[in-house]
Amino acid sequence: MALKKKAPAKKVAAKKVALKKPASKKNVAAKKTSAPKKKTVVKNGPARKPAAGPDTRRPGKKDALDLSAFPRESIVEYTKGLCLACALDVLTRHVGLSAERASAEIRKHTPTIEELAQGVTVRPYLSWPSESCPNCGAPAKWHAPLAVVSIEGGKTTEAARRALVKKIGNSANFAVIEEKSTERDALYHWLANTGSTLDLDSPEWLLEATRHWLGRRLPKEDWATIFAPIRFVRRSRRLEEGFEVEGPRLFLSPALFDEVLFVQYLLSRSHKAGGLTFEGRMTLMDLFQRLRGGGYLRHMNVAAGNPSDALEQLVELLGGEGRVKFYYVVDRRALLERLGELKGARVPKPVMNG
Repeated sequence: MALKKKAPAKKVAAKKVALKKPASKKNVAAKKTSAPKKKTVVKNGPARKPAAGPDTRRPGKKDALDLSAFPRESIVEYTKGLCLACALDVLTRHVGLSAERASAEIRKHTPTIEELAQGVTVRPYLSWPSESCPNCGAPAKWHAPLAVVSIEGGKTTEAARRALVKKIGNSANFAVIEEKSTERDALYHWLANTGSTLDLDSPEWLLEATRHWLGRRLPKEDWATIFAPIRFVRRSRRLEEGFEVEGPRLFLSPALFDEVLFVQYLLSRSHKAGGLTFEGRMTLMDLFQRLRGGGYLRHMNVAAGNPSDALEQLVELLGGEGRVKFYYVVDRRALLERLGELKGARVPKPVMNG
């Protein structure tokens, strides 16, 4: 009944909107003839439209790079902080540039691979966010974020990467930096990044580690959706390869399940003695016997009789010495905005710690 009572109100609103239609040409002409003409006073030449300034809006969600086309496990997003006080101090006081020239150099600055490394904070870079610069003591208003997206090259990311670079074009707001590497280093890179996101004291981390690895191993699957109802991961006795979902249980083929055990061991072995897996905490010898007894070493053609040699060969097979490239996309929009906000501000003198 309530919906029927509101129906007339909609019609009234529609009528009100209809009344706001622009007047006809005849009515406009009549108004122009009846209304007195206003004198236009021109001072110092004809009036000009104000020039459109640069778009200095802080990048928000709607301005973020669209990374939905990339497999989730092929990209890493993080933020590096840059202390503008440190950079300006070095360029003006030590290099001898003017403040304007120093700001221009910072605008054009492209970080090196070493500066882009996660966890490395060499001056003028710092951890983001920071209340004060550990090098010069400058407050947070002198810190600018650099959003970085690390993309692991390969067949699964090539098309999406080309489309992203084409969309960015030659914009000064972004920089794309390439790094040559190997598949083995890419595996170590993935293990380090994934391990840093896991809470190894939580009982849920084994499921999270499994989801991450399967996302890397089978990137075409929507593992976020698949894992939403999953509470248990089991070895399948009927599957020869692949996986199968049955209610809250995810069944993996024997080889894929053993591979998950191996990856879980690699992610957790430095946490405590041995490595925690779905089958409990294992020493290297325990893992070796489990993988040999389950047929995984034979499946991977690993004939080493020594556990350490077998582990090294497995890492080599999962990684390898094949060539791979990493592409770092650096978003400088927030940096340019912060530089604009600090234009003309006096650079604080460095405060020596200790």
